[in-house]
Amino acid sequence: MRYESNPKHSEPWQRGRRGTQCPADLGQEHAERLLRTSEQAGRRRYAVSEGRAFCAQEHRRGVWHGYPVGWVQVPHDIRRKWVQLGMVRRHDIKRNWS
Repeated sequence: MRYESNPKHSEPWQRGRRGTQCPADLGQEHAERLLRTSEQAGRRRYAVSEGRAFCAQEHRRGVWHGYPVGWVQVPHDIRRKWVQLGMVRRHDIKRNWS
C-alpha cells in the first residue's frame, strides 16, 4: 500500500476540478501514516487525525490517494470504534458532521 498525492486535492485550488482540498499542514509522511493506520470499508479506507476524518481510494493497484471527508461519510461502525478507542471525541464528530 503506497500513498500518492492527487493534485485535485492540493493547493493551489484547481479551477474546474472537483474534490475536497487537503489541509496545508498534511504532508506526505503524515498522509502515509494515515493510510497505514486506516480502516478498510468496502473499496475505501478511512482514517482520523486531530478530529478530522479522511478517506482514501485506490487509483492504481496498491497506490492510494486521500482527502478529507465529513463524518457522515465515515461508516457508523468505524466511527463507533474510534470513539470507544479514544481516537476521536463525539464532540469532534458532531462539530464536523457535514
